Amino acid sequence: MPTKKMKQKYIKNRSVTQDGELVKDDYYLIYEPFKEGVGYNFKYRSAYIKSYLGISLPYGDNGFSDLELGRIYRISRLMYSDSNLLARRSDSEVVPITRDEIQLMLKMHRTKFVPFWKKVIDYRILKPIAYENATFFCMNPLYYNSTTYMPIHIYLAFQKDIQEHIPKWVIEKYLELKPKIENIKENEEKANE
Repeated sequence: MPTKKMKQKYIKNRSVTQDGELVKDDYYLIYEPFKEGVGYNFKYRSAYIKSYLGISLPYGDNGFSDLELGRIYRISRLMYSDSNLLARRSDSEVVPITRDEIQLMLKMHRTKFVPFWKKVIDYRILKPIAYENATFFCMNPLYYNSTTYMPIHIYLAFQKDIQEHIPKWVIEKYLELKPKIENIKENEEKANE
């Protein structure tokens, strides 16, 4: 229940029975995009990508050049919504963005693109994963993340990289989910036979 000390605004919703008896009072916070002394909560169409200040892409002699880092940033802009998958909407479905499409977007000749792509895959910046009967390239969430809650397919794809950055109890929760996911996949495959 809100108090007078709170500066936030709430809506009160009362639930009553048909007899008019009060069942419960619910309070909902009203979203205010501008807060005095703080500023405007800028959300451009609510689609965003996070990167973390404490985790940077491999750089320098044992990593990527500035030019390559710029290319990786441009690739990160291809992530679809809240998925970390490189994808686009085509008609009524989400389809993977192919390696050839990425090469075209980067305007790179094949002889320059192939070593760059190999390096991106070798450094586990991107990884091809099977998802929903297609192969998608998935961005490592340590470097660029479009998800709020990390789905199990992302955890499984990058678990070696992610494990040192998340609590042990979270790892255990993901490991509990893994057999359930595998069981669902097996049932789907049997149904498709």
